[in-house]
Amino acid sequence: MLKWHRLLRVARRRRTPAVRPVSDRPVPDRPALLARSADRLATQLVAWKWWLLAIGAIGFVPLVYLQAGLTMNRSLSAMFSPTDPAILDYHRMQSQFGGNLVVMWVYDDEQLMTTEGLARSRRWTEQVESMAGVEGVLSLAKLVDAFRYLRPSLSTAFSPAAFTPTSTTTGPPAERLFQNSDPVAVQFRNLFAGYTHSFDEKTASIVVMLRSDTLSQPGRVSETIGQLRSLAATMPASSAALLVGEPVLLEDAFDLIVADGRRLAIGTIGLLCIVILVTMRDLRIVLLSAICIVWSTVATRALMVVAGMEMSLVSTILLALISVIVVAAIMHLAVRYRTPGATLGGVIAVLAIPIACTCLTDAAGFASLAISHVRPVAQFGVMTATAACCVMVSLALFSPLMLSLPAWLSLRARQHPPYAREPQTGTSIFHRLLLWFARGSVRWQKPLTIASVMLLVSSTLYVMRLETNSSFLDNFRPSSPIVHAYQRVEDRLGGAGVWDVTLPAPARITPEYLQRVRELEDQLRAIEVPSDDARSASKGGVRLRKVLSLADADAVAEQVTMLSFVPPEVRLSAMRAAIPAFAEALLSFPTASEPTQPRRMRIMLRSDESLSGREKSALMAAVQRTVETATDSSFATHELDSSQAHDKTGEGVVTGYSVLMSRLVASLVRDQWTALAVALAAVGLLLLIVTADWRLTVCSLIVNALPILLVLSCMGWFGGQLDLGSAMIGAVSIGLSIDGSIHFLSGYQRRRFAGEKAETAATNAAADLGAPVLLASMALVIGFAVLVTSPFVPTATFGLLVAATLTLSAIANLTMLPAMVVFSSVSPSRPRA
Repeated sequence: MLKWHRLLRVARRRRTPAVRPVSDRPVPDRPALLARSADRLATQLVAWKWWLLAIGAIGFVPLVYLQAGLTMNRSLSAMFSPTDPAILDYHRMQSQFGGNLVVMWVYDDEQLMTTEGLARSRRWTEQVESMAGVEGVLSLAKLVDAFRYLRPSLSTAFSPAAFTPTSTTTGPPAERLFQNSDPVAVQFRNLFAGYTHSFDEKTASIVVMLRSDTLSQPGRVSETIGQLRSLAATMPASSAALLVGEPVLLEDAFDLIVADGRRLAIGTIGLLCIVILVTMRDLRIVLLSAICIVWSTVATRALMVVAGMEMSLVSTILLALISVIVVAAIMHLAVRYRTPGATLGGVIAVLAIPIACTCLTDAAGFASLAISHVRPVAQFGVMTATAACCVMVSLALFSPLMLSLPAWLSLRARQHPPYAREPQTGTSIFHRLLLWFARGSVRWQKPLTIASVMLLVSSTLYVMRLETNSSFLDNFRPSSPIVHAYQRVEDRLGGAGVWDVTLPAPARITPEYLQRVRELEDQLRAIEVPSDDARSASKGGVRLRKVLSLADADAVAEQVTMLSFVPPEVRLSAMRAAIPAFAEALLSFPTASEPTQPRRMRIMLRSDESLSGREKSALMAAVQRTVETATDSSFATHELDSSQAHDKTGEGVVTGYSVLMSRLVASLVRDQWTALAVALAAVGLLLLIVTADWRLTVCSLIVNALPILLVLSCMGWFGGQLDLGSAMIGAVSIGLSIDGSIHFLSGYQRRRFAGEKAETAATNAAADLGAPVLLASMALVIGFAVLVTSPFVPTATFGLLVAATLTLSAIANLTMLPAMVVFSSVSPSRPRA
């Protein structure tokens, strides 16, 4: 080694090109430079440990003040990029039709179509209407009022049959809407069956349209839903009142996740502390972990406030993730520090670069999620990447002093023999077992390398074919009260999935236009897509459960003699006066301020919320094709305003909560491959900078990407589908699992620099680093395994898959990685890097 260094110095002095030696031993100039830098850094950290503690403590005060301003945005808009076409269509519909956040208050009433049932419906309707956040209400009481416009007293005064009640109960005469002998009343009731009442007329529904959140009132929807829950709780237990709807679904999801985040954080920290005490038996390590977790969490939350970010659907597990990252890093410090002959400065010098690189690769893996079009996932990536950097800072601030506390804090007495730069190789059974595995893998280096590459390619192709589950209801466990509520709604009222079609409308509604709308509705009702369930397929495919618009209401009103002679615009205006919330939610009316504003007609669709992702996607695609075909042909542009014939307002649009939720998951799954590629590129660049060897970098990336794809493949083999949880594990796992590779490569290159052959350096590095790598991996696996208990399925899936991936990665880093590193080493007949 010295000989070649002298030759290189002579070459530089003569200003002649230096030729790298052809040898079996590399000259890692960059790793050697990093090692010298780590020595100087360790010396400074130990010397300035009290100042570092003071800086961390003083900086903690303003961070606590800043993080108190962190809020959570529960709106649907917060889950999409502001430029996403799907959310733009939804916002456009909101601006055109007003309140579009629909909540259904469902309750049982055996005497619904009686005077007593009507009185109860009217009482609850009036109380709901009085709430500040309610835009409008549609209920049985509102239908009775509307039908009085269709059947005024004069039109039915000479029709005795019209007053024949459907109920045999004594009391005042039943309302005209309840008369089965009146065909118009029957049609009017059937028109709204599934919305205001069940088809058997034993279950009622009050359809509440909420006002959306604004900048001045960010929590209005949550507050209104809370008031509705309180009011529903005052109903008799026999009514079994419940609230459903996508706003309620989101509220329940956020409530579950917030409570889940707190519980998981407590469970994760508690279990990890037990792991530290059992394995390390050192209170200093426990104290250091607690300080770093708290400081990193507060710092991350404060930086989120400064950056203008908010907590979202997937960010409530921040504390649990930080705990896992902190403990995994500290495990390496603890194992190395308890080795006989180790000193604080020597431990920091050896581990400073690997731990810093580990935190940076964690940050790179999480940051790759920032490319996602799903805003909560993108913010989650930025947030956790920031957290990983804060962990690195906290370790630098507090590790020197915490580890230098008195030895009596350790439950296991430590001996301090004279300083030894390198830990002595152990001779325990565990060490010999690791050495045996490493030697065996190196012996079979070629078959293992070829098998790894083949598995990587085949599993990648298989995972790319996995189906996506876009049903938001599947994010909850089957035993969840949310799932039971939706099942009850679908059994009694029809589909619980609410979405919409909006169509261009002329300035003056004509009979021809309404007829074309009804023809389009017939086409929508005729749509049928194949079912995934064989039993359901035998009864027919998947269809829309309900299609409703003002064109249907006008068709019923037209049958009334007094209204059959007036134009549709008059009938619709009368309906607007009778039930304004319903009419204005389905047709945009000219206003005094904007009399020439383009008009839109809205068709309300209902589908089963329990549909699989493939069924729902197929149904939405069929609806989209039908609407596009209809608006291209039936809705002639000469009937529309000139402004509508050339822009977005002249097209049919499919939108709504169910559409947005379906596209949300599909977009996330579609982004997972890009995020994984970005994570691999970022992590690979960091490894290349540290190792200065592209072969080692490629081997590490293959070994750490393979477990991710194998776990996803196993999930597919057992019938699983890609969802919110599984779509994020690729980028996250790469950043976390690379930890073992970094420490292995660090030990491998130190041994190669000391003169060992590739086979010996690889086997010894794997055996010596086996204990810290396995302990750190165990901490990660236990931390993520706690997430499996979450009632929110994506969180549980995320925890289970990441834990399984990290388990396989730990094994691969101690067996397959040494084999691939030795296999990729250049033979003596070729130049070495």
